Amino acid sequence: MKGRWRRIPIAVRFFIVHAAVGFGLATLFTAALVWADPGGVGTILRRAPGHPGPLLLLWFFCGLTLGGVQTAAAVMLLGYPDPPPKPPGGLSLPAAIRATSPSRRG
Repeated sequence: MKGRWRRIPIAVRFFIVHAAVGFGLATLFTAALVWADPGGVGTILRRAPGHPGPLLLLWFFCGLTLGGVQTAAAVMLLGYPDPPPKPPGGLSLPAAIRATSPSRRG
């Protein structure tokens, strides 16, 4: 399994991991919403005629939202690669070098 995971391009792995984190957060959010029952929302979701349907839709769309937010935050926090070190003594300017080649007339 680990070998297959390594063969997936790094950008796809990055997206999958952060989308999964977002869906995990959506699971926690949905469970807390049903448990806390603010304004009777949890009761309505538990007693819905198509019982798992509305709850699954809430979880799915919260997962899409939180997965997108998690992925966007991770992209914004990537940062930049370290710049190359500066040469000692300040700026370095290109030097003119005379190139010589063997004569073709010879």
